Amino acid sequence: MAKEGTKPLSQAIPQARAEIHRPSLSLTWQRVLPYAFIFPAFIFYTIFLAIPIVGTVVISFFEWTGISFNTIKWVGFDNYVALTRDDVFWQAIKHNVYFIAGGMTSIVVVGLFLAVLLEQNLPGSSFFRGIFFVPTVMSLVVVGLIFTLILSPELGLVNPLLRQLGLGHLAKAWLGDPQTALPTVIAVDVWRNFGLGMFLFIAGLKGIDAEIFEAAKIDGATPWQSFWRITMPLLWPVTVLVIILTSINTLKLFDLIYVMTAGGPNHASQVLTTWMYSQGFTYNKMGYGSAVAVVLLVLTFVFTLVQLRVFSRDTTGGAQ
Repeated sequence: MAKEGTKPLSQAIPQARAEIHRPSLSLTWQRVLPYAFIFPAFIFYTIFLAIPIVGTVVISFFEWTGISFNTIKWVGFDNYVALTRDDVFWQAIKHNVYFIAGGMTSIVVVGLFLAVLLEQNLPGSSFFRGIFFVPTVMSLVVVGLIFTLILSPELGLVNPLLRQLGLGHLAKAWLGDPQTALPTVIAVDVWRNFGLGMFLFIAGLKGIDAEIFEAAKIDGATPWQSFWRITMPLLWPVTVLVIILTSINTLKLFDLIYVMTAGGPNHASQVLTTWMYSQGFTYNKMGYGSAVAVVLLVLTFVFTLVQLRVFSRDTTGGAQ
């Protein structure tokens, strides 16, 4: 017989099951909380990235000065057809290829060399790690202004130093000479970004077990053999990351080139980003400039996808 105030077992069991399956407020909040954290970033991404990209694609099909909507005119694919006849556009693509090849190779080589050197626990290694990383966090505009002054034929430091060293025949207008403008900007970009590559390689080196090198040394491997047969294969994923990051940063680079040369002289350092800006904001051809931006977006996507496919295949093959 059930006590007074208690429910029969036949009623208590269904009620208990209902309580178990009834979602509590805390459980509901736990499901909503991740979306609450994501929502601000989603709004920021939509407003400042997704909508501008869609807007750029749409504007690329119009002829527009960018001043008044009364001047907007539908032209379809005419802007893209005009790009195929634009010599400066093809020259800018060629310069982007030079920039990627020179900058990417230099950053990988310099960053790897310094990472291996600083991991030898030499005196002052920690200090130089910080010093070499400082340019990476500097503003591109500041870096451009500093090197513009350093390389100035009248006020700079490079030409007077060359003359003091008896190398006055090498002094020139580094940013005003079509032969040296692009290589000089590439060198400055490498100076700013090699620190990031160095730190990524240092992180990769710290993840390699020291016992592997000790075993190789016992087996008679030289330091050079250990580097090529152990260090490089194990650092390959990091190398791929550095290559892809450098390529993407190079394709979208604008500030440094615009401050130092603005694409000149005579388009000698013109790249897609500076040509896009010139068309849109200097010549008031927003539709044409947007078409250049869309081509740059497609090239960046395709280039990154090809790199991921090629390097991931190499990594898988090496792992096997």
